[in-house]
Amino acid sequence: MWAWLIGPFIDAWLRVYPDDRATARRFLDGFEPHLSEAGIGSISEVFDAEPPFTPRGCIAQAWSVAEVLRCLVRTAVEQGTKIPPGVEPLGA
Repeated sequence: MWAWLIGPFIDAWLRVYPDDRATARRFLDGFEPHLSEAGIGSISEVFDAEPPFTPRGCIAQAWSVAEVLRCLVRTAVEQGTKIPPGVEPLGA
């Protein structure tokens, strides 16, 4: 399973449930423990589709990291997270 597909998935979720950013944010929770596996501080290219979702492929995939970061920013408003000046959440 490609990790970067979390971005389009969350985009679709927010299109169907525009007021439910909190649930969209929870979809990202599984990436946090992964940051201390494989390539420390990064996100792998692909994962097995079944638990325990073993990381595979390259250990640091730029578009996987980019999509998770983009989705964190997009869902930050619901969580009350401070967004750096000059950065607007998408869809806001």
